[in-house]
Amino acid sequence: MMDFKTKMFIKSQNAVGTEIASELSGDICAVTRRNLSSEIFEKNNIVLIDNTTDDMDESFESFILSGKTSAKIFVLMNESEPLISDKNGVLFISKSLGTENICELVRYCLNVGNSRKQAEKAVSKTLLNMGFQAHLRGYRYIIEIISTVVENPELIYSFTQKLYPIIAEKHNVTPLSVERSVRHSIELAYDRNYRKFEEFFGYPLQKPTNTEFISFCAEKIRMELF
Repeated sequence: MMDFKTKMFIKSQNAVGTEIASELSGDICAVTRRNLSSEIFEKNNIVLIDNTTDDMDESFESFILSGKTSAKIFVLMNESEPLISDKNGVLFISKSLGTENICELVRYCLNVGNSRKQAEKAVSKTLLNMGFQAHLRGYRYIIEIISTVVENPELIYSFTQKLYPIIAEKHNVTPLSVERSVRHSIELAYDRNYRKFEEFFGYPLQKPTNTEFISFCAEKIRMELF
């Protein structure tokens, strides 16, 4: 039996939209462009917008790309090139991909999001147990960096070129500022309780560098989660 959220999507009377609404979980709020309102984003964490019967205009695009909502947004488009595009975290998907592929893509994106949350929670718990101070900027940067590395292990070889710049751009600071804040947080935690670090690493060690600490922590978290 379909729930209210799924029925909202079927109002479009669009074959692709109807099939997708039937396949996807009721936890996803599926709505047509014409039934879109700000309340949709206030009450739901995941929103799938059927835009296949309307032309995309600048005001509509600006609305969903504003970043004022924490909801994960997918937009089903009519025929479009490229078939999939990511704009400011909003995924635009061409209906020409077909129902099965679209459903798999949405599920994959949501699973990645869940993995990210699990990683951040695990990292936060680890840092607090080691004596890190949560009010410091470096604490938040470390959580984001390690979670990013857990998702993309190859980034561990590109601290200066990629990792620091990724975090810096998100927080509107310089990569150097990120590096310094991370180092400051690690040093303070180590000075407060170096034994926790030795317990975590499993062997005696001097004050770890940013790369040493993040690499080890990311691999340990990754092994626990996956």
